[in-house]
Amino acid sequence: MMSNEITVKITCSLREMCNTLKSKGFSIVDKYNLEDIYYIKKDIHVSKENIREILKKCVLIRKVTQFIPQDFKKSYTELKLTLKNKQIDNDGTITKQEKIECEIKNIEQGKEFIKALEYKELMTIKEKDIVYEKDGFKLAIKNIENGENLIEIETIEDNSEFDTTGKLIKKINELRIPINTEDYYVKKAEIELRKSL
Repeated sequence: MMSNEITVKITCSLREMCNTLKSKGFSIVDKYNLEDIYYIKKDIHVSKENIREILKKCVLIRKVTQFIPQDFKKSYTELKLTLKNKQIDNDGTITKQEKIECEIKNIEQGKEFIKALEYKELMTIKEKDIVYEKDGFKLAIKNIENGENLIEIETIEDNSEFDTTGKLIKKINELRIPINTEDYYVKKAEIELRKSL
């Protein structure tokens, strides 16, 4: 699956951001929770390698709890093995990314498979996401457990208005919402991994 994205830090409370988006005509179209368990090869020494290089080699067990849009009270859960591949410039700009996913039946099955490949657990990131939309423009508010509050926006390949990260940056700046515009490519996994080093 090919796409690209921008991710920025929110500079206000989540409640304030939600109210701001509603006041600008956005409405909630999706809600889900993510739990990502990161694994790396056993022979990688985390303290000796570059964080970005470590994360390039990760395999994830991803648990997605998707809430059904009718009233967001009912949900279903999907479990996947996920391999992400990001191409990142020296300045931190994500130039291209893709991911490969394979559904699994349960987390223990995934852990056994990954450990058989001689990987070890690195960290777990949990988040609650709310997706807002207005006129085809979607943004996800990401509430990272014990971490930063972020907004993530993905490019849409078949929509010429939102098919590049440059266009996404222009659009989010036009909204004039409380975000940090110093970095449009915040990487939550890098932030969380640095905390454990």
